[in-house]
Amino acid sequence: MTETVARTGPVPAATFTELYGGEPHGVWAAPGRVNLIGEYTDFNDGFVMPLALPHTARAAVSPRTDGVLRLHSSDVPGGVVSLRVEELAPRSGHGWAAYPAGVVWALREAGHPVTGADIALTSTVPTGAGLSSSAALETVTALALNDLFQLGL
Repeated sequence: MTETVARTGPVPAATFTELYGGEPHGVWAAPGRVNLIGEYTDFNDGFVMPLALPHTARAAVSPRTDGVLRLHSSDVPGGVVSLRVEELAPRSGHGWAAYPAGVVWALREAGHPVTGADIALTSTVPTGAGLSSSAALETVTALALNDLFQLGL
């Protein structure tokens, strides 16, 4: 579905600069989606027709080399969530931050050299509406890290 994902302008860049004290290396976007037909049938060889939405998750991101992952969402109350990449593990909590942190964990488990990042997120994908808001957060994180760490995925 990468053909429906596009880079975007400096939407969360100002927030990134305010939070982390520098300009992001880039800003990425990934759409929400809905299955027009075939909800939960794709993994059973059924027909599906997913549709990308105009609602997007956006991430301003810069890589880090110190093993720290810092995450902030403009859409969730609270400050920056700071995690150590070597301590990431499935089901370790962290609320909404578990979605992008899970991407970092999965990339590292697959042997990719992700050494940390500063990420400022914002999204217009409604949460809890079946429009894949969490998948959009994960996708935008994976796209950014793929580019920044030159993973070749």
